Amino acid sequence: MLKVVINGKFAADRMQGIVRYARELLCELDKLLDANDDVVLVVPQDAHDIPSYTSIRVERYGRLSGIPWEQVDLARYLLFHPGYVPLNLCNVAPLLARPGVTTIHDIMYKACPEFYTTTRNRVSRLWHCAQYAILARRERAILTDSEYSKQELERYYPRSRGKVHVVPAAWQHVLRYTPASDWQDRYPRLKPREYLFSMATLSRNKNGRWIYEAAKNNPNMLFAVAGMRYEADEVKKPQNVMLLGFISDEDACALIQNCRAFVYPSIYEGYGLPPIEALALGAEVVSSNTTSLPEVLGKAVHYIDPTRPDVDLTEILQQPVGPAEEQLRKFSWKKSAGMLQEVLR
Repeated sequence: MLKVVINGKFAADRMQGIVRYARELLCELDKLLDANDDVVLVVPQDAHDIPSYTSIRVERYGRLSGIPWEQVDLARYLLFHPGYVPLNLCNVAPLLARPGVTTIHDIMYKACPEFYTTTRNRVSRLWHCAQYAILARRERAILTDSEYSKQELERYYPRSRGKVHVVPAAWQHVLRYTPASDWQDRYPRLKPREYLFSMATLSRNKNGRWIYEAAKNNPNMLFAVAGMRYEADEVKKPQNVMLLGFISDEDACALIQNCRAFVYPSIYEGYGLPPIEALALGAEVVSSNTTSLPEVLGKAVHYIDPTRPDVDLTEILQQPVGPAEEQLRKFSWKKSAGMLQEVLR
């Protein structure tokens, strides 16, 4: 019998990789629970778009939001439910709560301090590094996305050894989206199979400078970049780079399915969700050869050195790769939910 309280702060957060992980994993875990299990997702009052579960109960609790809700309200809830195991799926746990199970997706804050230059980012780094150290020492189990991340955790935090379990992300969710049929109305400059597509955020690990420099070295190719502005904005944008800003999931699927290749020059990843989503949608993928990415993508993609933008992408795309299906079969949300259930039991 499982008795679990799930940290539902993610239900009030903007969609990103770790939020996707929590949502998809719980939807599959819900299907695996039996009548004797008592699993409750505790969410703040501002939670939105909560899935309909069959077995997992949802309970709104507390008056705070964000980090204060997680550290105060959720800790109070757990105090009043002493027989339940806390489960945190998004890197952070309430520090005043008892030990439980927490997912640490990667430890980039610890491994790559050079990525954090602003005051806000440095404060965030200190907060997360303190969390990692505490969780590595006290948690009953730690989940992470890849063998690479497991090795990183155990190397930087030796006290985590023996209790780190790999429960990877997956890709099946992208098949639920209907690719936008009118995408060319919004992006008339983009023609099917005549552009390279990439997705980015503000994070320096996403390596926006590589896109800019690679575009200069491949002037006959058009690069389309979706997401928040790149860190490379201080560099003059080449004319063959289009910055699309935030786009819908439906537009993203359409752009991936119609691109010549999906490009992912990231420097540091704990898993690498966007490139395996692109593989699942049938795109050719050009990826960094660093950190977890070769483990996740296998032989199904073209690899580049993220420190070397002086590449001929036409030549790279002519090189053979292995079948995507073989690599995709290694990951599923159902399989990962089974791994999570085993850890909890």
